[in-house]
Amino acid sequence: MNRSTGLITESFKRLFLMVPEKLKLFKEKLPKYKIKATGEIIAFDWLEKVVAIYQERLKKLSEISELAGFFLRDNLEYETELLKWQNMTDREVIGSLERVEEIIKFISENDWTQDNLEKSLIAKAEKDMQQRKVGSKGELLWPLRVALTGKKASAGPFEVAAILGREKTLKRIKEAMENCRKQHF
Repeated sequence: MNRSTGLITESFKRLFLMVPEKLKLFKEKLPKYKIKATGEIIAFDWLEKVVAIYQERLKKLSEISELAGFFLRDNLEYETELLKWQNMTDREVIGSLERVEEIIKFISENDWTQDNLEKSLIAKAEKDMQQRKVGSKGELLWPLRVALTGKKASAGPFEVAAILGREKTLKRIKEAMENCRKQHF
């Protein structure tokens, strides 16, 4: 190996060995961003999580607002009929969202992770199926997905709830139940 190749190799080694430390320092100093629609201040790592769950569906980064714009809105607008899984009634939708709320309201902010949400809700769905309260997991999870996203197609409800956070998730569930009650009762 000649001297210039050795210098280049050493330069690359130093660069790549230092990158993780520099990135860590850089991430700690990243600015926070303000969402115009809500006034909420968000961190760069939160935006990374949003983009990550839609990464495979994105052809261009500009599509992110169409796929994940619900993360950046305070109030979602959707037809309450969308909350219904297959042939569910309005009462069944409200009952489903009430059961979801009962489960997740006891999960603390520190334990609010995708895995914990999924374990808790899947266990409840399976128990409800055994007790014949629901015919499928979809009767519990579909209304939740729509309540959180306002969309028919989105990332899974566990991923979305984990990123939204406890407070926003519970708020959106309450709003969905209230909208369903207003429109149909």
